[in-house]
Amino acid sequence: MRKLLPPVGRDAWLALGVNTLSCLGSGLTMPFLLVYLHAVRGLPLPVAGLVLATIGVAGLVVVPLTGPLVDRVGALRAFVGGLLLGGVGIALFAPATTAWAAFAAAVVYGCSGGLTWNSFATLLSRLAPPAERGAVFALRYTSANAAFGAGALIAGLVTAGETPGPYVAVLLIDALSYVLFAVAMLTLRVTLPPPPTSRGGYRPVLRDRALLGVVAVNTLFTVFALAQTSTVFAAWVTGPGGSSARVAGLAFALNIVVLLLAQLPILAKVRGRSRLRVAALAGTFFAAAWLTLATGAGRPALIIAALGIFALGEALLSPTLPALANDLAPEELRGRYNAVFALSQQLGPVVAPVLGGLALGHGLGGPYPILLAAMCLVGSGVAISRAGSPVTPTRPGCDTGPLRGRRAEASGSAVGRPGSLPGPAP
Repeated sequence: MRKLLPPVGRDAWLALGVNTLSCLGSGLTMPFLLVYLHAVRGLPLPVAGLVLATIGVAGLVVVPLTGPLVDRVGALRAFVGGLLLGGVGIALFAPATTAWAAFAAAVVYGCSGGLTWNSFATLLSRLAPPAERGAVFALRYTSANAAFGAGALIAGLVTAGETPGPYVAVLLIDALSYVLFAVAMLTLRVTLPPPPTSRGGYRPVLRDRALLGVVAVNTLFTVFALAQTSTVFAAWVTGPGGSSARVAGLAFALNIVVLLLAQLPILAKVRGRSRLRVAALAGTFFAAAWLTLATGAGRPALIIAALGIFALGEALLSPTLPALANDLAPEELRGRYNAVFALSQQLGPVVAPVLGGLALGHGLGGPYPILLAAMCLVGSGVAISRAGSPVTPTRPGCDTGPLRGRRAEASGSAVGRPGSLPGPAP
């Protein structure tokens, strides 16, 4: 097993470790926040649902603002600030006995999410060697999902009932985990030089056709694959799927187990391969999972197996597109590149439940997984079509497809200089 562990570096391992603990705290709170607001604080379900939606909307709005901020103050400072803001936001839910107090907490917490996602992605890209960017983003994805699932399991055991005590306790524990994460990140002893001075806005980022291709692929996979499992899957299983919530829970359990078992071997297998071609392969696994689900109505074994197949797609996708976005980014624009990429991540949780709700509400639950499979194959097709596009030759070992050197000579940044490892501005 040790041979499979990628050499991402001490600081990257530390960041991933404390992020895992923080995701454990989020797993304690987020899956049951709707229950807490409705059953414990007495908010009507529609209002409680709007509170949760506000978290996503606030994150979506703030993401474009975080790009220039990360580039100017440095990823580490921005990330620590986002963590402290997140601790405040989640703690504000504890005394939220009115709708306005809950909405205020949601806005603060949502803004912190937009900042921390972008800044942590930028930070990881600088802490890990460029050749290991795919590995560090894959480890982030897998460890975060596993920790979140474990937190949700623990919370399900301790927060049953309608008394506020257990819920408030886990909210405060989660808030404390944010503060401890911020303190731990400040112990990073990064001695690398800061990125070049940042100038301008998003115009050079939006002119980068290679990045826009990556964002298009990621948007398709986020909306029609990843976000569907967290927003629509359980409703489909207990509706058109003709099965129970227990079957959905077993499917999620298998998903986490397969992801944990498959991630390191898949990382070793795809090392040195084109990121876009591997992403295209991930799309075919997503499509296979949805087709399995489409044939699984009334067949619990097939429903459970579908998320096992889906996990293989996740393990293939996780080391590709986030790393490729950072391969393309000049140092002085890395925060903005990650912000544009993050927008595609944020769209999934907003669009997926709308599509799923319309399909299930109009009696189209049966063919809905087939539609998802078709769109995942479209994503694979777009990835393959972009695999031959010119991309940035960042450093040896960072394979992104055919290398034609369009930016290494033009940027004048650390991009393209073998042996130099960029770090966050301290």
